[in-house]
Amino acid sequence: MVLIVIDQLGSWVLDEQLMLLPSDSVIRRAYEDGATHMAELPYASTQTAPGHASLTTGVSPSAHGIVANAVYDSVLGSRRTVDDRKHAVLGNPNRYVSPTRLRAESVADILHRESDAKAQILGISIKGRSAVLSVGQSPNVAVFYDAVTRGMTTSTYYAPKKKLPEWLHDFNKANPVEPLLGTWEPADPNRLESQLGPDASPGEMYPSFPHDPRDAPDPWYAFAATPDSSEYLMAAAYAAVKAHQMGVDDVPDFLALGISGTDLVGHIWGPQSWEYADNLQRIDRALTRFVTLLEARGPVAFILTGDHGVAELPERAKAEGRAGGRLQGKELEQAAEQAADSALGPGDWVAGYVAPLFTYAADGKARRDELTKLLRKTMPRIEGVQAVYDTRNPAELRASGKKIERLIGAALPDDPPGDLYLVTEPGWFDALSELGGTNHGTPWDYDRRVPVLMWGTAIERRTSDEIQDALRVATSLAALLNVPAPPGAPSEPIPGVMRLPD
Repeated sequence: MVLIVIDQLGSWVLDEQLMLLPSDSVIRRAYEDGATHMAELPYASTQTAPGHASLTTGVSPSAHGIVANAVYDSVLGSRRTVDDRKHAVLGNPNRYVSPTRLRAESVADILHRESDAKAQILGISIKGRSAVLSVGQSPNVAVFYDAVTRGMTTSTYYAPKKKLPEWLHDFNKANPVEPLLGTWEPADPNRLESQLGPDASPGEMYPSFPHDPRDAPDPWYAFAATPDSSEYLMAAAYAAVKAHQMGVDDVPDFLALGISGTDLVGHIWGPQSWEYADNLQRIDRALTRFVTLLEARGPVAFILTGDHGVAELPERAKAEGRAGGRLQGKELEQAAEQAADSALGPGDWVAGYVAPLFTYAADGKARRDELTKLLRKTMPRIEGVQAVYDTRNPAELRASGKKIERLIGAALPDDPPGDLYLVTEPGWFDALSELGGTNHGTPWDYDRRVPVLMWGTAIERRTSDEIQDALRVATSLAALLNVPAPPGAPSEPIPGVMRLPD
């Protein structure tokens, strides 16, 4: 069983990109011959970490606890949700990665238990959070890229003896990243121009081809935003499949493959750029080869989806008469502080803002009711801010008659890691850079709707106009692996999955 999560692949993005893919594309094959659906993530915080956690636990962040990619930390400022300050990355002792904050069982955890630990379970991605959160607490290993180690690695959570698996050591030795730090040129610029218009567009961070990661302040970090990184990832994934002998016995195995390059490229250039299209085409070619290799090994089922969508570049939206814009986190934090100073007197009111949550400082917590009432009134006066919500009672939000409040409640556990939840206006988002680019993380349809494509063993051709619950991906994985669905997950798989006999 292979779960392929293409980061930032919103349904609207795939609709626009599909016919740009080659005719022998595995994505087009799945779209045309497999079970194809549109699904919605039923919560507001459409970021990578909650997306991967939700797809394999079958529950929302309110239950699994992964609210966002990062939350406010009084020492670090911003702390990633996979950073437990305990399990160091091999080769980078200043970085920590583990799934210990994940509160819900995943399909992988259940497979591990039901198979008496005989199933091979692997998570692999360029991003640590994508590799880790997709396979729960008890995989064989989760593997990810690290710019400091300049290769694929893992953490001491999976390697307590602080030693890379032998296959991974051999892969890194045989596949150094440095030769891949080359100039990125589009494969077919004429076709891209005929389909998408000129290369450079307003709002792109680095507008025109060519792009060379060696020109970046940190080439090893910039590598992750090139097509070569995704091809490199899939080579590592097949090395893992072979080393763990996946798919060669009667015990079902589970591989979670997180393709991160689409997200990084999308953030910088937008999902309607030459860069996004060229990158997705190269990913598709590599994925087609990868799928062919896996199919040759024996029975295998595939589910391909996205962890969230994305907004278009605001410059494009405005040029075509739609709303859009970027919000700067520091400016939001300062605006909240100034409003509190003016109304409540000088104080240290807001400790920090890590999208989408404000966290109060000691003065703010001491006068929480007054501060919350004030900010709920004043923050929406800022262009691009629709509302802020008190996080104190998520259960009340989940029971609301208003859809937006239910989505926010579903994004928050009963002990939320912040005090106010900010919702942008449609088309607006938290800026990642002052240079431009785009983002996701909102409750609007373009961020919540993702494709679900399924093909292979025990998958039959099914399509429907009905929008599916994206949490049913976990139930579908469980049905294909012939194990119980995770507690709290939807009861039925997505149409097209045939339940296997016991």
